[in-house]
Amino acid sequence: MVRFVCLAKLFPSAGIAGVLGVSVEDPGEIEDYREALGINPSQVVRFVRLTAIPDHAQPHLKAGDVVCKFDGLSERFLDVLRPVETTYLQSRYQAGEIDWDLAEDVRSLAVEKSCWEIGTDNYQVAISDPSGRLAVLRMKAGSPRKLFRTAYAALKQTKRDRDRLEHKPEVGYLIDPYWKEKCSWATFKFLHKWLFDNGPVVDPKKFYWFSKKLKRHNEIMRGLPLSRLDDHQIRMHTRRRSKHASDFWSRVRREYLLDKDSLPRPLAFVGSKKEIRWVRITLEEAEQVLEYILWPEWPEHKDPIHFSAMNHRSVNGSRAWN
Repeated sequence: MVRFVCLAKLFPSAGIAGVLGVSVEDPGEIEDYREALGINPSQVVRFVRLTAIPDHAQPHLKAGDVVCKFDGLSERFLDVLRPVETTYLQSRYQAGEIDWDLAEDVRSLAVEKSCWEIGTDNYQVAISDPSGRLAVLRMKAGSPRKLFRTAYAALKQTKRDRDRLEHKPEVGYLIDPYWKEKCSWATFKFLHKWLFDNGPVVDPKKFYWFSKKLKRHNEIMRGLPLSRLDDHQIRMHTRRRSKHASDFWSRVRREYLLDKDSLPRPLAFVGSKKEIRWVRITLEEAEQVLEYILWPEWPEHKDPIHFSAMNHRSVNGSRAWN
């Protein structure tokens, strides 16, 4: 398990307009950076921690990145050390040891390509975001693709998995292959967030309860309607009048009154109204709302929300208000 990743030749020696940093003076920190880079003890190196990154320098640079300047060398571009976080859950039942080489390969690829990456060896699944935050789930053989129904669409372990994701015009799909992959990634990102929220070392006893939520998350994602609008807006119906949903929406209201910024826009919007039947949302916002499936007030057998397609854009009239 590594604490830093090195991004070679990333930062121009002339600097970048708007990027601010401070010199690292703490001996302990300096020693950690030297050890991470494997620097010869006689080599003089200056380290600068970046503190402010303007929009035009993102996502390539992040606050907390450490620029490394070797004295005596004239370089156009300097190496950057990025502190990274790791969390993992290792089952106690027939799981074996975590393959950290595989996990770190996933992290390296995610940072290098600045995108989400995933990898598996049939025992574990390693998920990394573009910043290098790595989450690893290690269980018994065959577990990764059994986590939820469309897990194979992101894992792509076999040729058959990859063939199933090819769109063939002559096939009448119930769910478009592209949508299966998108749903799979949404649920794996949900898993990634849960592991970090409960890490860095997650108690395996917590996973049985969460595994049911994970499957339900994927079921709801698969059932989302495909909008014909360019921005993929859909309707989220609140079911506020249903008895099974009352506890969930009561909590949404309380959270809104305490701190409206703590809720995603759709839930905050519903929480601000005394009566509302539905609200238009984007697919990205639907993913944000589904993170609240972990609330104990979210019923296990009947969801407090459901979705329907919105295939027309209303600019006036009764449909335009929300």
